[in-house]
Amino acid sequence: MFGDELINLPYRIEGERVYVKYYEEGVQAGFPSPAEDFKEVPLSLDEKYLQNPEATYLVKVVGESMLPTLQVGDILVVKANLELKHNAIAIISFNNTDYTVKRYDQKKKLLMADNKDYLPIAVKEDDTLICLGIVKHLIRDL
Repeated sequence: MFGDELINLPYRIEGERVYVKYYEEGVQAGFPSPAEDFKEVPLSLDEKYLQNPEATYLVKVVGESMLPTLQVGDILVVKANLELKHNAIAIISFNNTDYTVKRYDQKKKLLMADNKDYLPIAVKEDDTLICLGIVKHLIRDL
């Protein structure tokens, strides 16, 4: 039996989709509002996070260059059909090296690690930059 601070989230299966209850108003992380009504809507996790499956893939973080934003063990939901834009976190190969995850600074032409212990990589005009996709979501175990 859950206490007053938790709500069980049952699910239902319709065809190939699994739906869970989703409360659009969210949960208060600070001081809770008393007697707040929750509006329930169905949410399919695959519809929300895995739409366009032929252009979506998952990767696991194993390095520390993107700490604290991305942590070792995080699973990234990557969209291969999106354009590389300023400040996007992307899966990138720089000059045909192994793929890595970095933040793209389009204005300064840099590949940035969020971890300050790692130096930025300057992208010059004659460098080859291959983007395999943009990180749109992450899954993290607590």
